Amino acid sequence: MRPRFFIAASVVLIAFAVVLGASALPSTALVPRENAVQGKAPPFESAQAGAKRLLDAIKSGDPAIAAGFFFPAKAFDLVKAMAVPGRYHKKLVAWYGEDILAEHPRFEDPSWTFEKIERGRCKWQEKGTEGNALPYWSCRGNRVTAKSGDRTRTFEIHVIINWGDAWYVTHLGKIRS
Repeated sequence: MRPRFFIAASVVLIAFAVVLGASALPSTALVPRENAVQGKAPPFESAQAGAKRLLDAIKSGDPAIAAGFFFPAKAFDLVKAMAVPGRYHKKLVAWYGEDILAEHPRFEDPSWTFEKIERGRCKWQEKGTEGNALPYWSCRGNRVTAKSGDRTRTFEIHVIINWGDAWYVTHLGKIRS
């Protein structure tokens, strides 16, 4: 009799979870290992690919080209310890677009090509710092270099943070409040 009770109770709990949605239950499966346990900072390859797209967005004056290099909203909702993290995320995305457009006049010549991104100063941000509910790696002062013939120009990505083994921008320009 008892095993049937536990099976029935488990079925009810699973059904409840489906009805409420996965976010109603605490789950470590949603949080990548790189954001749960401090280890080495993830490799920077995804930042390099993102910085190439970011330069393309700056050259064309089209922020949408680099939208995938901005920290994802669903991850932001988990990382930030705020009542309504989505509201702040929308502000950050809008500022990201403004910052891309502000750099456009310097790089509007289509001959500019991506050269490299240099990782800035990286630090493990513990849970509870910077208003976060989860820890992450944060790199400040990242420098992107572009070339056009014998000309070289740079721009700074103020803050890149990780989600899993990928890197994303949270502040392209100066940090605003």
